[in-house]
Amino acid sequence: MTGQSYSNSITDILEEYREKSELSKKTKLESEGHLIIFTREDLEKMQAYTLEDVLKIIRFFILQKNMLGENVIAYATMYPINNTTIRLYINDHEVSSVYRRTPFPIWGEIPLDFVDHIEIYQGESAIRFNNETAGLIIKLYTKPPERENGGYLGTFLSSRKGYGINSYYGKELDDHTSFFVYTGKNSIRWKKYRNEYKDIRQEISNFFTYTYFRYKDLVFEYSGMYKDADLFRGFSYRGAPDKDDFTGRHNYISLTSKHLDDRSLKLILFYDDIKSYTYQESFTPLNFIIVSNPTEYVKGYENSTYEKRYGIEVYKNFSRPNNELFLGLKYQRSWYKIDEIRYGGISLFTQNSENLYSIFVENSYYFSPENMLIAGIKYDRYERKKQFRDINGLTARVGIILFSNHFISFKSFASVYYTPPVFLEIVTQPSLRKQRNKIWTSEITFKGKNQKFGIVGGYAITKNQIVLNPVTLAYYNENTTLRYKFISFDYSIKAGKNTKIILNYFLADTNFDDVELGPDQGGHIKLFYTRNRFDLYTGLVYRKGYSVSTYRIKDGYDLTTALTFHIDDSKEISIKGDNLLNKALKTPTLIDNFKYSTVDRRFTIIFKWFF
Repeated sequence: MTGQSYSNSITDILEEYREKSELSKKTKLESEGHLIIFTREDLEKMQAYTLEDVLKIIRFFILQKNMLGENVIAYATMYPINNTTIRLYINDHEVSSVYRRTPFPIWGEIPLDFVDHIEIYQGESAIRFNNETAGLIIKLYTKPPERENGGYLGTFLSSRKGYGINSYYGKELDDHTSFFVYTGKNSIRWKKYRNEYKDIRQEISNFFTYTYFRYKDLVFEYSGMYKDADLFRGFSYRGAPDKDDFTGRHNYISLTSKHLDDRSLKLILFYDDIKSYTYQESFTPLNFIIVSNPTEYVKGYENSTYEKRYGIEVYKNFSRPNNELFLGLKYQRSWYKIDEIRYGGISLFTQNSENLYSIFVENSYYFSPENMLIAGIKYDRYERKKQFRDINGLTARVGIILFSNHFISFKSFASVYYTPPVFLEIVTQPSLRKQRNKIWTSEITFKGKNQKFGIVGGYAITKNQIVLNPVTLAYYNENTTLRYKFISFDYSIKAGKNTKIILNYFLADTNFDDVELGPDQGGHIKLFYTRNRFDLYTGLVYRKGYSVSTYRIKDGYDLTTALTFHIDDSKEISIKGDNLLNKALKTPTLIDNFKYSTVDRRFTIIFKWFF
């Protein structure tokens, strides 16, 4: 009896230690901001084949496609034009354009089969991830080869005549060496639309490759995305261009090494090479192509953009039982060149470069493994060439995370940061000033045995907001201060071993009450159900309708269902339906009375083989 009691007490102590350890890791992870995680299990049950399958259900944001057919994420209430405040990372490496500072023209349809999990943060509350605070930070973490030790082959066919095939192989060779290789080829097509002047259809084809190699504390990564697409609507005055094309590629390499006995010193070297080509031409009278800088109505144009960047990052941790100090330094050299030939207009040939120096200090003080106070400050200096002004920027942040017990947690952040004008913006207006931002956010979570309820909200103030003039296509600083309020309600429940339900609803509001440029409310419902060899997923994404220009955008209801049958331990087959109600939120073009869905109604058959 005594031995049994002793055994139970040891078991309890170990379980308590494990829970505290996991809670400490969770506390550290959540200290980076308000976090949404998609595990590998979530992605597989959702049959999330590309990144857009995940992005369409992110709270406070609206996923749409712009007139070029690019994935564009906009804050609720705002019209999606570009994504200069959205960051996309593969592990520690950011894959955004130097010129436009957005990843989505090339990386919007990146496949997810090589991804272990996805972490999504409200960037206003995070410092460590990038060189200026972002609105949204998306981090794709790749599968560890040590866990895979095998291969995979997958393929899909869709009712829109789309197809894809991809594979990977990962293996741990010994205690010091492992590798992972992934390749994927996808072709994604949308249905044909008829507007007032012409039939319009988009097709995207891309090839993606990723290589990871580790030897001891040295990690080498290479990735490349190659994309070929038509421009869908394009910047034509009426209808669409008679001829159009977009091709792009982005290759990068990174080398990460850890040093010292405790591996607390990390060094990262990286190099990116980006190239894109855009062509539009119209032979129809009065259907001009609209180009900017300077703004002209031309018969057509060809635009070639070349971008490069390289740099070094150094990070050092100083850990104590109740305190962790984090230091970071970064140098990045960026360069771009544009060759634009306009048919019937003024051709554009320009190039520029910048040196970016960043330094930050962040300190985390733990009252206990579950509770902490975090504060950080970061300084950036952009040295730009030619007529463009240099920019200095300071970001400061303080936050608190409290777990009063295992059932209630609270965290709150206050940040002061800036948004620098990027190359695309200063080309149209060299005198642009940086955007100044202040934001406060809080989150409280109540957790029961099988249920969790959370509220996330915040209030932001933006001065010198950088916006696009839709007539001149030039950027300028808005004189009116933007005030942005938002709140989200999240609830999840596990109904037994086989069923899980997740609910979300959010609301947003600005002080520009007379201007409605996007949905101000939205939410989603996700149902996961497992029975024997079957997995069922159903998700409904809601976005409230709004009025823009002279017409009304109806409420959007995007229904997705995926049914997976596990043939055996190594093979599975799925059928997935997207936008089954054919009522997903539509995107307006603003030029003519034409609107289209981000995702068409389609059915996809997916087969996976693990070996």
